[in-house]
Amino acid sequence: MRISTKGRYGLRVLLDVAMNQAKGPVILRDIAKRQAISEKYLWQVINPLKGAGLVNSARGARGGYTLARKPETISVLDVVTILEGPVSVVECVEASESCNRSSICVTRGVWGEIEARLREVMAKITLRELMQRQRDFELGGSVNYVI
Repeated sequence: MRISTKGRYGLRVLLDVAMNQAKGPVILRDIAKRQAISEKYLWQVINPLKGAGLVNSARGARGGYTLARKPETISVLDVVTILEGPVSVVECVEASESCNRSSICVTRGVWGEIEARLREVMAKITLRELMQRQRDFELGGSVNYVI
């Protein structure tokens, strides 16, 4: 599985909103500047996050984006699944009918184990934890988090 820029940027956008919403809704233009991402491209990222209920938007002079849920309830898995679709390393694990050898393939089980562990790790890392990692990084430089 390879996570596209949409998935990577989506996580960065949510982290940016979480880190900056204390002063009020976060403007997309400001996110674009801080994250060095095209504002036009951010529309493609923020809309699915809004549709999935991860962010709220407010219009007007004081408009922008805020988290719709607490950071500890939003996982990396949530974001990736919303923006990329199901986490899958090979098609046959999710859709056994995609391969005529699925019922007799020992390696399919291996891919299933890898997928399960990947999902487990992604589900374990929350936006709250990423916020803490960001703060730690800003305070002291590079921090090594072992999973």
